[in-house]
Amino acid sequence: MALIEALSGVTQGYLTPILPAMGPDLHIDDPTINGIFLISNVSFAVMTPIISRLGDSFGYRLVLRISTIAVAAGVLLMALVPTLLTVSIGVVMLTCVVGFMPLMMGILRVTSSADTRRGVSVMIGTLMITIGFGGLLAGLVGAHDPARGLWVGVPFAVLALAMTFLLPDAGVPTRETISVLPMLCCSLGLVGLITALSMGPDWGWASPSTLLSGMLGVALLAWWVRIDRRADKQFVSLRLLAVPRVRRVSLATFLFGFASFSYFGTNGIFLHADPSVTGYGFNLNPLAIAVVLALTSLLSLGASLVTTRALSAFGERATLMLAGTVLMAGFAVMALGHGSFAVYCLGFAAFNVALGISQSAVRALSVEGVPLRETARAAGLNELSLTVGIAFGAAVVKMLSSTFAADGHITTAGLSAIWIALAGAALIAILVSRGYTPAPATAGTEVEA
Repeated sequence: MALIEALSGVTQGYLTPILPAMGPDLHIDDPTINGIFLISNVSFAVMTPIISRLGDSFGYRLVLRISTIAVAAGVLLMALVPTLLTVSIGVVMLTCVVGFMPLMMGILRVTSSADTRRGVSVMIGTLMITIGFGGLLAGLVGAHDPARGLWVGVPFAVLALAMTFLLPDAGVPTRETISVLPMLCCSLGLVGLITALSMGPDWGWASPSTLLSGMLGVALLAWWVRIDRRADKQFVSLRLLAVPRVRRVSLATFLFGFASFSYFGTNGIFLHADPSVTGYGFNLNPLAIAVVLALTSLLSLGASLVTTRALSAFGERATLMLAGTVLMAGFAVMALGHGSFAVYCLGFAAFNVALGISQSAVRALSVEGVPLRETARAAGLNELSLTVGIAFGAAVVKMLSSTFAADGHITTAGLSAIWIALAGAALIAILVSRGYTPAPATAGTEVEA
């Protein structure tokens, strides 16, 4: 499972340094590159509930293998024929990795419920470190020819596909068909809302395109919530949110995604900025930035691996609150000491520790106390909360970046506003975590929602 999750980490990390460098070869500019990443964000949100739902219905291992084949095909397509069209198609195919975690959690919980927390910690640790080192490896391989960096994902794809044949065929598929109308309303609603949030700063928040996309997305999502609750064949099973602990974990996941993953872009901008021009930054080149990300990802790995012990020693509520506290402290250190490279790295180190703890904790807790047959669906609901949280956080960061900009650069006041906003989201995550109620002691049993 860890080797399969490594493919997810590499594919989420290796395109970041490659695409900008391939701009001249693909004849694409920065807005087009941002558009490709927008396609990725939208596809992540859409594929999350679909793949999770298919796993519960038709079997975790089968759907995992099909998802891995799709990712492998996307990786190979981009490596063999690197064009704007193939990269766009490949990026969509890569988003099938979003189903890896829910599907493997379903297998793990059915085959060895007692090891669920530990297994999730190992998988999250693998994900965190391969995201960091995937970008570094792609940067090294593609230093002279960026297109070569696209081959980095190929061996990981082959290895992951081979590993799917070694996993047990766990669980009994429900064989329930997916209700088409709720699926379409949810998928199209997410497309409209996330597109509006991502493109609002470029289109203008009051532009017809932004307003129409956002309003249509909200309307479709509201309709989906209404019909999904009443339908005999549900798409995402929103009734799981009626369980207080599931609702709390989902909200905490949203906030942690908002306050963490959305900062990586700003971190790269800050480290690369020339202080003689912007008044901040350390003028690091892309390779040096990749090294910083790779080294700090080791902290995420370590934090992920000790999360299981923290959950047992301190309790679920305290562990979630600890993650929020460390995350908030990291932003405070970066804000107050951003003039020193050592102090800034200390704050970013705390950020990565919190990232490892929070992602391991919320994913493990998201399935505790729900019926075994709905494990992937509950995990998928949590992944959806994470994806939407990241989209909202990225939209806020982008809005603040555009509002506080001068001569094409974010101002120091803008950076401070970003740090304060994300620290505020971490604070709210702490408050939400205070209300978490642990699941019954028999975490692997059938507990009806």
